[in-house]
Amino acid sequence: MRYFKKYKMTKVLAISAALIVGSASLANAQTAVEPWTGAVAGSNIQMPADTSLETIRRLLNEGKVDRAVNQAKRNIASIERESRSGKTSSLRYDAYNALCIALSAQQNHQEAIAACDEAIKDSPKRWMAYNSRGTANLRMGNYSAALNDYGMALDNAPGSSNIKSVLEHNMEVARNKSSN
Repeated sequence: MRYFKKYKMTKVLAISAALIVGSASLANAQTAVEPWTGAVAGSNIQMPADTSLETIRRLLNEGKVDRAVNQAKRNIASIERESRSGKTSSLRYDAYNALCIALSAQQNHQEAIAACDEAIKDSPKRWMAYNSRGTANLRMGNYSAALNDYGMALDNAPGSSNIKSVLEHNMEVARNKSSN
């Protein structure tokens, strides 16, 4: 429970649907190839510093996608148990967004979109799950839905020029795909 109180957006570790680790620069994030996730270069999210989310990130980076999905589902089950006991969790949104990313890496895009929808339902003014859902839609060939999601992410993104440039890049990728 202590880590719930310590959660702050300033503890964001990385910006990447591919869950880029550590000190990778934004330029590297936009040009990196993530063959195990199939993530579109530049399709980015943030994940806060939390042990469960760090485990999911590590598993994805190691290419252990099925284990990452299972960890994300266990994380959500734990958070839901806390919720049923009357406690609330500020990490529910992040847990569902992490599940969305893991399911996308597993190429289970329909379930990924449902997980993103759950995160968005909880916090419709946060940008990360819109971006994650946009990537799932893009990979499914739903280019107009992806473009809409990236636009919603951009509308809700903080003032960071790095985040905005990544989201604008994602929108451009969706536009280019839809015109082909």
